[in-house]
Amino acid sequence: MKKFTLLSFISFLFFAFQLSFPAFSQAPELAKKPGEYYQIAVYHVATKGDLDTLSQFFKSVYVPQLHQAGFAKVGVFFPVTNDTSRDKRIYVWVPLKSLKDVNKIVPNRSCPRYARLENNLMAAFTDAPRYKLPILKGAHQDHIYELRSYESLTEDKYLQKVKMFNAGGEVILFDRLQFNAIFYSHVIAGARMPNLIYMTSFDNMASRDEHWKTFSADPEWKRLSGLPEYQKTVSKADIILMHAADYSDL
Repeated sequence: MKKFTLLSFISFLFFAFQLSFPAFSQAPELAKKPGEYYQIAVYHVATKGDLDTLSQFFKSVYVPQLHQAGFAKVGVFFPVTNDTSRDKRIYVWVPLKSLKDVNKIVPNRSCPRYARLENNLMAAFTDAPRYKLPILKGAHQDHIYELRSYESLTEDKYLQKVKMFNAGGEVILFDRLQFNAIFYSHVIAGARMPNLIYMTSFDNMASRDEHWKTFSADPEWKRLSGLPEYQKTVSKADIILMHAADYSDL
C-alpha cells in the first residue's frame, strides 16, 4: 500500500505539472521519449557538528542502503561555503531509471536530526538523456562540482531556455569545451518552477574559472546568446560550487 501511495503521489505531481504548464507537452524539447530521472535531496543543518553527524550517517548507513536498493551511483556533495555559512547543506543526488524508482528511496527512521529537507524531482533533457560520470584529474578533494539552477518568469521563457540547451546547441558547446557535464534536467516537482538544473565538474577551482572564461569568449556562445529568441529567458540563477564527499560515487 505504501508503495502504491508514493507512486500515485509522484504520478499526480507529474500530471499536475503538465496541467500547470500545458505547453510543456507540446514542446519538441520535451516531447521525445523520456530518459532518466533524478532526485536531489538538500539537507539543511545549523552546526558543523550536525553536518558531520549527518554525513557519517550517509556514509555508513544511507548510501549503502541506496546501493543495495539498486542505485549504483549516488553523489553526495558539500557547498564550498559551508564553513562560513549559517545554513550548512548536504546535497544527495540519485539517478532514477524511471519514476517508479522513487519508491526505492525510503526514509530512514534512524537518520540524525536536520533543520530542513527539500527535494527536487527532475527529468533529463532530450539531448542529454543519460548522466555521465566525470573524468577528472588531480586530488579528489580539489575537484569542483558546479550545480546551476535557472528559473524563468513564464512557461514560454522557460521553454526557450530549454530549447537553447537542446536544439540551440548549448549542450554540444559544453561538451566541446570539456565541461564534464554530469546531467541536464528540468524540474517536474520542486519548490521553484519552472526551472532547470544541471551540473558540471572540474579538476579544481582554477580549472573551473578558466573553463567559464573560455566559454564566455567562444564565438558560438556569443552567436547563440545574441539570438532574439533566447533573450531574458532566465529570471534567477543559483550557482552552487561544491566538493564531493570522500564516499560519493562521483
